[in-house]
Order: sequence, then structure tokens, then C-alpha cells
Amino acid sequence: MNLTITDKDKFLNNFISPLSKIADAAVLKVTKGKISSIVSAGDNTIIVSSEYSDDRVDCDKILNVPDLKKFVRVISCIDEPSFSLDISQNFIGYKSDTVRFKYHLYDDGIISTPKISIDKINKLEFDGKFTLTYNSIVSLIKGSSISTESNKIYLSVKNNTLTGELTDKTRSNIDSYGIKISDNYEGTQFANAIPLNFEIFRIISSMRFKELESRLITKMGVVTLDLNLDDSKFKFIISALAN
Repeated sequence: MNLTITDKDKFLNNFISPLSKIADAAVLKVTKGKISSIVSAGDNTIIVSSEYSDDRVDCDKILNVPDLKKFVRVISCIDEPSFSLDISQNFIGYKSDTVRFKYHLYDDGIISTPKISIDKINKLEFDGKFTLTYNSIVSLIKGSSISTESNKIYLSVKNNTLTGELTDKTRSNIDSYGIKISDNYEGTQFANAIPLNFEIFRIISSMRFKELESRLITKMGVVTLDLNLDDSKFKFIISALAN
């Protein structure tokens, strides 16, 4: 069975590489025209549902990838912009005039996947929404060099302005950095700042986009970020950290 990928760089940069920064391993579901996966961070505070579209994908297969970072390195070795992989029962193979490799897969059931329904998530009653631009996230990344002792970002709102502050309110004498990250917030004016894992914004900044849509459930401290690229879609589901 062959799995054909049209654009190696987009497959890596807009799909596999972001997943590798969230989880060590992943189950990739290959169906006609797309490849999808759901992964979570080790503490389950970040869950990511992703889908990569490619018209040349024309097979049905479950790929249990044991090491996503190694998988990225393996695919990076291919010296053609488009390629076909030989999908066997327990490995992925590739052979050209210059490169050949065999990457072994796990059997079904070894890699656990988050028990979550994206349809149910979409049907939840969200009470706030806003958009984030690529430039606002880049500004946060630059500011993180000031607040180096924490990997938390606190979201707070006043009227339609959403602020992100990099700090740790459980610790004293810690540097902080805060900026306006959105001026189109609509919804509940929550009194207590919502702390999130800042690492997700570092991961998102590696992908080129104009803006992403966000919704939140203020009482539960749940934030979703929807990022759509030309050939891939991501939904990040983020749970608030302890203050």
C-alpha cells in the first residue's frame, strides 16, 4: 500500500512538526484525501485535533507512530518535494536513487489517544470569543525573554480588550510582561485571570497564519483556538492551570 504526499514541506511544517511538539507519539488516521490525529500533552492540559488534506492521499490505514520527532527527521531526509511511502503492516518504507529507509510502527492499541469528542466540544456553551493575530503571538514570544522564570500566560479582560500577561502569580519577586493581544473580545467579563500553559503559543507561532479564532468557557477555564491553513486545520483545546 502506498501513501502519496504532494508537498513534503507543508506536510512537515503544517502537520507533523506541530504535533511532535505536543506529544511524543501519535495515531495517524489515513483516509481518502486526508490524514487526521488527536494528541494531548502529558498533563492533558492541551489537546490538539488536527487534519491534513491532500488529494493524492488514496488509502485507508491507521499509522501508530511511536516517535514523532524521529518521524519528522526521517521524512526530512527525503530529497523530493513530493513522495510516496510504502506502508506495510509494521513499518513505513521509502526508496529512491539517493535515499532509502524503513521506519517501524507500533501495533494497534499501544499508543493511547485522548477520549474526547470534537463534535461535543463544538456544541458546548461558550461565553466568550475573540481573535488572535499572528503578530500578537509573535509579540508575546518576544516578551517572553523578559519573563523567563515562568511558562504561564494569564488572560484578563476589560470591556472588549483582552490582555495576556506572562508571569506566575503563585510566586513572589518574579518578572512579568503583559500586552494587549486582542481588541475584539465579546462575552462574559470574567473577574479572575485565566492561567494557561504558554508553550502552546510558542508552538502556534511556528506556523504562518493571519489570525485564529478563539472561544472560551470562563467558569471552566477552557479555551479553544481554531487555526486554519491552506491544507491543514488545528483545534487546540486548552484547560486552565492552577493559579
